[in-house]
Amino acid sequence: MEKEKYIKQFKVDYHFRLTKKTLKGYILAVNQFLDHSNVPLAQISKRDIRNWLKYLMENGYGPSTINGKLAALKTFFKYCWEERIIQKNPAKDILSIKRNETLPRYLEHEQLARLRRLKDVTLKERAIIETLYATGVRISELMVMNKDDINWSERSIMIRKGKGKKERIVLFNQECAHYLKTYLASRTDDLPYVFLNVAETNRIYDKWIGTQFRSYSEKLGFKVAPHILRHTFAAHLAQKGMQLEGIQMLLGHEKHHTTHSYARLYEHARKELYDEWM
Repeated sequence: MEKEKYIKQFKVDYHFRLTKKTLKGYILAVNQFLDHSNVPLAQISKRDIRNWLKYLMENGYGPSTINGKLAALKTFFKYCWEERIIQKNPAKDILSIKRNETLPRYLEHEQLARLRRLKDVTLKERAIIETLYATGVRISELMVMNKDDINWSERSIMIRKGKGKKERIVLFNQECAHYLKTYLASRTDDLPYVFLNVAETNRIYDKWIGTQFRSYSEKLGFKVAPHILRHTFAAHLAQKGMQLEGIQMLLGHEKHHTTHSYARLYEHARKELYDEWM
């Protein structure tokens, strides 16, 4: 069929522009939309797209999910227009759904201390906790870290497969260095990965990390997750006086909305520090 042909062509051409996970999500969203609209590609209109977004909202999808699917449509239809598959880009002027102005959740210093004091946490788990907190990396970035990416003298890590396939360097503190070195020294394998799966045969998996963090949350009585440690990294740096631009660079942020969310987090964290001292 026509749509399968062009989706396959899009997948081939965007293979090196998007991460594997993002491309998979985009193709899924495009297929969902085309199946729902049941209109030939060349006849898709703005109304068709808006009706689908309305359908998603009515069926309980949140703003972030809907905007992610809209981003997929915008990328796909822009590609189709540039390749002259369609004469007009129906997604061009469709506005994103307004997000709820919720503040990114982060841990207070006392909550972080309680997480660190948890019993029955293995050396590997503690090294993961310290790395997530000290570097602010995404869980997907932590999973693909290699030993060779670590510069021990500079206490830095090269993130080679960041979001959007962009590289950056992150730093880590002495406590993180201690647990990382101790964990790596305890291993007997010669695999290049920083963190291993349970069988110690490959890279660590996000599902296993998620399971461990859900267990921590149950024991502590408050939610803790890899992305919350990322927020905590940003908030605590703000409280220590680092400028927002420097924090954003370490986080690897570029998108306007993400920047806006962390700007609000930054101001909130600084205000908490002010209230503590005044």
